[in-house]
Amino acid sequence: MTTTQLISNLNGAIGADFLPAQNRLLFVEYAGKLSRFDLFPATTIISQGTATLKGTFLFDLDTGTQSLPGEDPPAADIFWNQATDTIRSMAPANGAGIVNIGVTNFANVLPAALPGLAYSSTSGIDGNNDATNKLVTGDVFAVKTNQGNFAKVLVTSYGYNIGIEWVTYKLSPAYAVLGTGYQQPEDVAASSDGLSYYVVERAGNLLKVPVASPNRTPAMILSGGMNAPQQLVLDDANGAAYVVEYANPGRLLKINLANGEQTTLLGNLNLAVGLAMSADGQTAYVSEQGPNTVSAYALPGGGKTVLASGLVQPFFLTWSDATQTTLYVTQRGAASSLVAVGVTTPPTQNVVATGLNTMPSCVAVVSPGNLLVTTNTTIEQVALGPVMAAGAPLLQGIGFVPVTFITTAGFANTLADPSYFFQAAPNAPFAGSLPVMVNFLEALAQDAAYYQVTVSNSAGVALRSDQFNTVKWDGTAYAPAVFGPVTITGEPYYPVPSIADLELWYPGLVGCYLDSTTLPNATATTISLAFFTATLAPINPPQPGITVYIDNSPAKAGISSPMLDGAAATVACGYLPYVNTADDVSIAYTASQPQGHADYSFEVTRGIGAGSWSAQAAVTSPPAAFSQSVSTLLGKCTIAGFSASVYVATTATTGWGRAGGLDASAAIAFVLAPSGVI
Repeated sequence: MTTTQLISNLNGAIGADFLPAQNRLLFVEYAGKLSRFDLFPATTIISQGTATLKGTFLFDLDTGTQSLPGEDPPAADIFWNQATDTIRSMAPANGAGIVNIGVTNFANVLPAALPGLAYSSTSGIDGNNDATNKLVTGDVFAVKTNQGNFAKVLVTSYGYNIGIEWVTYKLSPAYAVLGTGYQQPEDVAASSDGLSYYVVERAGNLLKVPVASPNRTPAMILSGGMNAPQQLVLDDANGAAYVVEYANPGRLLKINLANGEQTTLLGNLNLAVGLAMSADGQTAYVSEQGPNTVSAYALPGGGKTVLASGLVQPFFLTWSDATQTTLYVTQRGAASSLVAVGVTTPPTQNVVATGLNTMPSCVAVVSPGNLLVTTNTTIEQVALGPVMAAGAPLLQGIGFVPVTFITTAGFANTLADPSYFFQAAPNAPFAGSLPVMVNFLEALAQDAAYYQVTVSNSAGVALRSDQFNTVKWDGTAYAPAVFGPVTITGEPYYPVPSIADLELWYPGLVGCYLDSTTLPNATATTISLAFFTATLAPINPPQPGITVYIDNSPAKAGISSPMLDGAAATVACGYLPYVNTADDVSIAYTASQPQGHADYSFEVTRGIGAGSWSAQAAVTSPPAAFSQSVSTLLGKCTIAGFSASVYVATTATTGWGRAGGLDASAAIAFVLAPSGVI
């Protein structure tokens, strides 16, 4: 688990609602504010260009000017330091910060990723005139300027005078107050149509606030008279909102959004604070600070099941994902932590994050394991690592096939759990482009900056350098991007993305798409990862590999012309004449795959589906020739057209789905008619 403070000096941040389409956290501050925090603030280019930075000169990335040390004003951000003819470094200057990214595509280093990098204002980047030089042509580094802007810099040539290309961005403020004047607001939710905010005030009101005028004054009091209402659950699709009361009579209320009418669903709650609802509205989950529990209540007014106990001032509740099997609840007081409560039978409770700032209130889920937590004065980003997944490997699996569902021989065996959502064929081999899944959050928790992907098989051991095209959020839209390794000291190293950068990729970033067609076919290959610090020091212990059985062998299908009484259908017209309807029509066909990793289906159809005959089996069962009498095939017809086809489907999986590109098929058509008619 890692925690990053995104903003401080807030005035009692409490309830929040994450808006994925805007990458925005909407939240209230108890001092009377309705506020927002943008994960990816809007950006403006304030300086860009190319230059030759002279040895011993400084460069101001905000203005694009260079100067000698001691010149006024002291606004430069980097210093191309020449200690000797050999010892050189790109050093931060005047309070700026610097960090090396490595050799990568300059265009793909997006401004939204820059704030999340680990800048240093005290140590620079080695630019020594020897083999240790990191400022090679193609290297990219980032700078947080002393004016608070962010720059990316590309090394275009190396020498005593170094060539650079730079772009400096001014990021709009991530935090802003949208509206003021609220009476001790506790929670907020945005409507699904994007036109309104719903705000709960401790004074007893549920407000409907127009997005266009978010101050308290134009807000409509939708429903009032509540007793210290706390967490709000909005279900505007069904015209309802749900709220729990902290003070007597301690009710769970359902509020009609059309007229503000209140319906009591539960009473006598004991200092209720947090609330979550099941998708069907039949169960309410409530945190209560009287008994310090989280409980499930059947609605309306039904039985109570305690799910978690012994908590410390439990606060708001949030579902971890759409499956609604786990709730996050913050603990206040001395605990100042986050607990995951499993609501299935039997229930579970585990502390998954500790050391949060004072008075944590609400959790917003940005993506699985990537959370935002409001506290009294801060918003903190929590990346759940080893605590959430104790013992989980850094190498997680291949696509949707986790390591635990891969046999020792290397076959996918998702059928080991029939309830698992992704079901590959029984003992399916792997083929195509394999998504190697890396636990980046755990890698970051272990201070990994790079990793290498190695394959070993009958052909030997080799490092991989596969790259792939995907898309990445650039602050306003998802733009094409490439992910792949950088070359350091002649070897390929994949960069471990920062938490901020990890959020930008869509879909979630894969560690490597490994082209298995370059591997020996019909054999086992072991895929291994090795992780390194920013200085390329190995992180121990080494990670265990995954053995996968590779089979990119294409299937084969064939079908022969139908035979009747020793004669085949004519080539030109596909005419098969018959004399005796008791005679049999036979069709020979083949279906195969070199290693037997395929299934086949054969079908003969009369007319447009008027009659059909079919067979299915694995290719390990040799197909028998089709044979049927003329009378059976014709049915009530005297003349009829037929199609015959065979399809061979590989059982190999890419990890995302079946490798259908290895399939094969064949088909013919013919006409049965009395001899002499055609």
